[in-house]
Amino acid sequence: MNGGENMRKLPIVVLAALALPVQAATPEPAYMPGVWSLGDTKNCEAGPAWVFLADGYYAEVTLPDKGPSATGLWKDEGNAIAYTHSHMPFPDMMAANEMKRLTVEERTPDKLVTKNYRGVARVFHRCPAGSLKAPAGQAAH
Repeated sequence: MNGGENMRKLPIVVLAALALPVQAATPEPAYMPGVWSLGDTKNCEAGPAWVFLADGYYAEVTLPDKGPSATGLWKDEGNAIAYTHSHMPFPDMMAANEMKRLTVEERTPDKLVTKNYRGVARVFHRCPAGSLKAPAGQAAH
């Protein structure tokens, strides 16, 4: 048998594993999806927060139960959080948004210290899952 015939006989799982890139031993960034209070001190009971959704969207809310005041797309780039930003009621909804970045200066699983594109510090603190409540009169999200 030649080399080509041997490759054809390898199980698909083995072939897929061979195609995976080799990664350096770098720590994974903190898992971003969830509710993050915004401010120098953690305040998950009341105040501004960003809700990072696993599908790449985020919403700016006021805890515990005020709906979104802005939304956008986000992507964790490791050394920065790339994001777009649109304020409600979205007059520019169909226009392309400029991608901005929060430069990561410190990162732990529960705290993210960043600077925005203007150099202003933005500190995020992870909140428990139940921090965002349904508005009064609404049974659930």
